[in-house]
Amino acid sequence: MSETKPPTPRVPRQGNLIKPPATKSSNAAKQRRRAKTIPPKPAGWLAYLALILLTIASYIPIFNSGLIWSEYDEVERSAYQSLDSWTQAWSPEMLRHEDPISLNSYFLEQKLPFPPALTHHTINLLLHICAAIFLLKSLDALKLPAAFSASLLFALHPTVLQTIYWSGYREDLVGLTLLLAALYFGIRNRGAGDFVRVIVISILAYLAHPATLLLPLVLGLCIFQQQANFHLKNYNRLLPLLCLALFIGVWTQSNQAVAEIELSDRLSIYAQNLFFYLKQAIAPVELSLFHPFDHSQGYSVGAQYSFLPFLLFIPFYILIAINFRKSWTRGILLGLTAYLLLILYGLSQTGTFIDGSLANEDHLHYIALPFMIALLTCTAGGIVRNMGSGGKILWYIGFPLFALLELSLTLSYASSVSDRAQMWHTLSKQWPQAWQPKIALLQTIQASGEESNLLDRNQMIEMLENILKLQPNRMQERIALARIYRDSEQKTNALREYKRILRDFEPEREFLSEAAEFYDQLGLSWDANNARARMRE
Repeated sequence: MSETKPPTPRVPRQGNLIKPPATKSSNAAKQRRRAKTIPPKPAGWLAYLALILLTIASYIPIFNSGLIWSEYDEVERSAYQSLDSWTQAWSPEMLRHEDPISLNSYFLEQKLPFPPALTHHTINLLLHICAAIFLLKSLDALKLPAAFSASLLFALHPTVLQTIYWSGYREDLVGLTLLLAALYFGIRNRGAGDFVRVIVISILAYLAHPATLLLPLVLGLCIFQQQANFHLKNYNRLLPLLCLALFIGVWTQSNQAVAEIELSDRLSIYAQNLFFYLKQAIAPVELSLFHPFDHSQGYSVGAQYSFLPFLLFIPFYILIAINFRKSWTRGILLGLTAYLLLILYGLSQTGTFIDGSLANEDHLHYIALPFMIALLTCTAGGIVRNMGSGGKILWYIGFPLFALLELSLTLSYASSVSDRAQMWHTLSKQWPQAWQPKIALLQTIQASGEESNLLDRNQMIEMLENILKLQPNRMQERIALARIYRDSEQKTNALREYKRILRDFEPEREFLSEAAEFYDQLGLSWDANNARARMRE
């Protein structure tokens, strides 16, 4: 009898012997994971070239305009006029009140053998380009997505135009350029050389603009964004910056006069300013060199209600607190907090129109503007980046269209202010109680020697009458009104104005001869002889 072999035990089949092909969803997941781990590439020289050329192209119409210094602006916006030498800007007393770098640049303008307007606008535009470049370098150093896009949108932003175009706002351009330069070297942090650069640039920034005194806090946020874990030693380099900021801040700001405004009214102004600056940063559709301050806003119901605009940011900080350990929250924390810190100075200021009226001014949010734009753009870039190839396609189509829209908007706005007559016409409509823009408009039209399509003869008469109601002792405007009445065959009105001019003023011989001829036409020989007698005197 043969022995039967025991049956071979069954070995259970091992799974996943044949790996299934990757599905579309798994590929997308891999792309998203890869996007999170691979940092974005820094901008190359072509990006910097595009940034420079597009910025120049968007603001180039302003070079067709003249220089508005204090020709019509009654508000003192610079102390340049009091300088006899560039060294005076560095005296201790001047350092406490003014920006020495801006003052020296104004002094230098007068020494260069170029037209004043060309020189002034060129320096301002170069400073703005430098600020955009340092913004790009800082965002690249932080390894944030869409760094070039954020820098370009800031460079082309239409609300920047007031800071570049209207004279007297160079301290904002200088302050932001120095702030971003200090941030870049502080973020890069390549040894003692960068540390010394940060110290020197920070001192200049503190002297240039009060908002830059918060630079150590912003740099601390940048360091926190770079470090996954908190280590106190990483913040040691902030200590000298903080000490210098406190010293210079107390020294320069302690003598600043503070207007006597009640707390509820002050908070109301802060609230309206915050809404205005946010609107201008995110949706700049109402563009003007000066914006009338709306006294009808309802924030002044009580001091407690004036905090309402600031409550808008609380949900974002709650979101950051919930997701605190995630890397993207550090970027949002940096952008949002830096914006709120740097906008504080602008909120505390009351802008002023050329006649001294309360106004909202775009230059007051210039130094905080790049951080809001970077926050929105880099966040959008990060979301799109995690969407894989589909997000890239969406970004490559959407962003150029948006940038082109912004460029065209800025170019159109720059063209409108470069037409001096159009600019004054717009301001005279926005500020009907102010006589300065009306006079500027009429003088611009008269200086051109051409007929204007902005005002007909009746509108010019109405404007001159309104000016003389506000400023009855302006001889040149009264002479202009008399001549328009005469040319319009309104002889009674013309006669009234001619007589008033001869009674109240001492006009030149040319006008006296003109008045004598007008009296002769009316048959008023006695008045004509009196006018000629005054000519002989």
